[in-house]
Amino acid sequence: MLIDTHTHVQVHQFAGDRQQVIAAAFADGIDRLIVPGVDVESSRDALALATAYPGRIFAGVGTHPHDATTLTDEALAAERELAREPGVVAIGEIGLDYYRNLSPREVQQRALIQQFALARELDLPVILHNRDSHDDMIAHLRAYGQGLLGVFHCFIGTKEMARDALDLGFYLSFAGPVTFPRNTELAEVAAWAPADRILVETDSPYLAPPPFRGKRNEPRHVRLVAQRIAELRGLALEDFAAITTRNAEALFRLPPASGTGTSDTSDTSDITTPSPSEKGNPSDASL
Repeated sequence: MLIDTHTHVQVHQFAGDRQQVIAAAFADGIDRLIVPGVDVESSRDALALATAYPGRIFAGVGTHPHDATTLTDEALAAERELAREPGVVAIGEIGLDYYRNLSPREVQQRALIQQFALARELDLPVILHNRDSHDDMIAHLRAYGQGLLGVFHCFIGTKEMARDALDLGFYLSFAGPVTFPRNTELAEVAAWAPADRILVETDSPYLAPPPFRGKRNEPRHVRLVAQRIAELRGLALEDFAAITTRNAEALFRLPPASGTGTSDTSDTSDITTPSPSEKGNPSDASL
């Protein structure tokens, strides 16, 4: 039993077969999914999935740094209302991205601080995007994120960067890059990280692990991420899966696994909203 703690199955890349993708994940032992938003509309779509699959899919509500210019006062108010709904377990995906700089850095920072405040107000963990922005992210967490818990999603940093996150009480979530043969340093971090602070994810439709690299990623492929880290740590897959499941349940305060769902009956065909940050090749462009 595994939990994919970060999948964007609400986006347009799944418009044609969303139900089948979700059903395939459940059939393959992926018990629950967490679906973060990247703006108000995609957060609303994530909530729609959580409503359609109660106890199996959970939503995050947030504005991604790529879309930080869209976080107006009205958008922040809409996030607040969405985040109060049942099935929402986090504020995210939020953060900083100095690699693409699709929003000005000062706008990204303002959006991050505003959403830190929202997470504190609603007592929710945060899902953090952190790309080429580590020093500013840690500084903002220390200055504005006191008392918050959360996860550095799709962690791809060094052991020193991991220590910074861990020292603040945060989790590290590993995705497809940990399976890429050249990422030896990241593999070392995954082997070293404290067992009670590790999560696994796909970031689908992005960053598919081998042998699917270059293709659309799917939640069921989180098993390949977990298998790789289990091997690095010298554990059986089922034992590592139990560890990461407990961690996800603790961070996101998930109810116990139900073992049942609505994967064959839920109608999600109208959830097709793309975001500016989702455009491009779905294989390696991480959200």
